Amino acid sequence: MPSPKYSRYYTFIKPVIEHRFVRSFAPYIFSLLTVIIMMVFAIKPTISTILNLQKDLENNQKVLESIKSKTASLTASKQTLDSLDPLVRDKISVAVPQNPNITSLIGSLQNSSIKQASVSALQIQPLTVVNNQISTLIPKKELGEVNFSYNIQGSFSQLLASLYNLSRSPRLISLDSVVISKLPDGQTIVSITGKGFYLK
Repeated sequence: MPSPKYSRYYTFIKPVIEHRFVRSFAPYIFSLLTVIIMMVFAIKPTISTILNLQKDLENNQKVLESIKSKTASLTASKQTLDSLDPLVRDKISVAVPQNPNITSLIGSLQNSSIKQASVSALQIQPLTVVNNQISTLIPKKELGEVNFSYNIQGSFSQLLASLYNLSRSPRLISLDSVVISKLPDGQTIVSITGKGFYLK
């Protein structure tokens, strides 16, 4: 059995450990290795997390600034609306009501035709009045449309007067098409398709 004196430890490792250079710099080398290992396995994920949090914070700051800007715009708009004359506010609510208000739309269409002209047909297209979507904290207002079509019969001058009255209707109405045709009995008929608006 070989003596421990001749084992690998005594032959290779012990002389290296007892070398003057190794004894003086080994603690520094091991400390440096420990620091490198710590940086790779502990500090790097922490730095990565900090950078991600900083990026999220910057994004959240941008969102917050955007919300503040919108809030300021809404506040200024409300103040402008509140400073309007009550008669002007009433006209706005009649022009673009908070719901479809079919009766006011039909009334506006019928009132536009002068007495000598007759409304021969009036049709309102189907629309969804109740929406089952979940309401948000701040309701988002969109412009809804009520599509209609109707015919007015009379003389040409009566039809022009009716169209003029329709353009001055208190309800906000947009005309998509106006078709004027002459009937065999000499009467003139105008077929109108358009839409009335409301806030939904």
